[in-house]
Amino acid sequence: MPYQFECSQGNCQFRIRSSSEVEVKRLVRAHVRMTHGTRIAQADIDRGIERIELA
Repeated sequence: MPYQFECSQGNCQFRIRSSSEVEVKRLVRAHVRMTHGTRIAQADIDRGIERIELA
């Protein structure tokens, strides 16, 4: 089952989907660092990751 994370900062439309939870976490950290110039806590990533079913 794939994983998904959507950025909730401002009008950011970043969304990542992957079958790998590790990859989602890595790409979320890179996105926040490069796009928003900050860091994100692991707990915030964990709260934001959703397991999704693809149709």
